[in-house]
Amino acid sequence: MTQPAPASPMFWRLNDDVYRLVAMKCGDCGHITYPRGKICPQCGSWNVGDFKLSKMGTVHTFCVNWTPPPNLEPPIVNVIVDLDGGGRYQGLITECADPDKIKIGTRVEMVLRKAMTDRGLNIYGFKFRLAEEA
Repeated sequence: MTQPAPASPMFWRLNDDVYRLVAMKCGDCGHITYPRGKICPQCGSWNVGDFKLSKMGTVHTFCVNWTPPPNLEPPIVNVIVDLDGGGRYQGLITECADPDKIKIGTRVEMVLRKAMTDRGLNIYGFKFRLAEEA
């Protein structure tokens, strides 16, 4: 049995949750949820609306993986980032040769990068890089 082809890039580009970073904010308790849902997981309220996540934030926690799965070069740095304005996002660090530069509280920015190639189609996703200090 053959696997179906990956979803078309157009499908993903039109998905607000993925590339436009639209989350959900509760109108009652203020909890921010990504990806969006129909009710607030914090308080159970149906009073929810769209909320645009920031692409800037600080590292909440991280893990350096020195033994990643095949076809990935170590080290792989996984981070959970507290985004400016609210919300959290999990991703990988990119464009950083020295994992010792990543610490809790490090400023990072979200960037769109190629994640993999699946049956000839490039799959893109968000990763984090160290933020330029002004």
